[in-house]
Amino acid sequence: MPTENKPNAPLQVERSTVTKLVISGAPNLDPITVFLEDLAPCKGKITVSCWDKSWTAYWGGMWDGLSIGQFFCELNTSYIIGYFDQAMKSRQFSGEAIANKAQRIVLKERRLFCYDQDEARELFDEAEDLRDSPSIDHLHGAHGELMTKLFGGEWWRLTNDSTEPNPDYIYLERIILAVQQALRQEQHQEAE
Repeated sequence: MPTENKPNAPLQVERSTVTKLVISGAPNLDPITVFLEDLAPCKGKITVSCWDKSWTAYWGGMWDGLSIGQFFCELNTSYIIGYFDQAMKSRQFSGEAIANKAQRIVLKERRLFCYDQDEARELFDEAEDLRDSPSIDHLHGAHGELMTKLFGGEWWRLTNDSTEPNPDYIYLERIILAVQQALRQEQHQEAE
């Protein structure tokens, strides 16, 4: 049950030590701001900001004897990205890839005489329109008939390889690598 605050009652304030780093000079990245907070043994929090985006992670079970900065350097980027943004995937749907796949199928079917020249030309041109599709859901609504004709009744199951690298994932991965490099550099300088 929440405690009631009296109008003039003093607020409880805790003070902690936070390390702030500003990292610049990383190739093709804006300056990166990092806040590191060691909260207790084996517990730490990190916030990473670059341009207009920020990511935060808290670990309540870090390895003994490591600061949050040291712990962060020991982790691989995909694990960190999972903490920063659970929904982010390394690959994303690609209208470009699905259009290329559809056109290859049309050409293959034409060579096997499944389509005459005019029908193949029409399907090939329709497949070109798939390039602008932002998602599987869009394909269902806008191009479902074409997709069924080319790929069969459960065509959405065959689109797993119609992806491309996710630029947001690559961007965050580059930021994490720059932060790890800067933290290692800091740790090396402190050790000297």
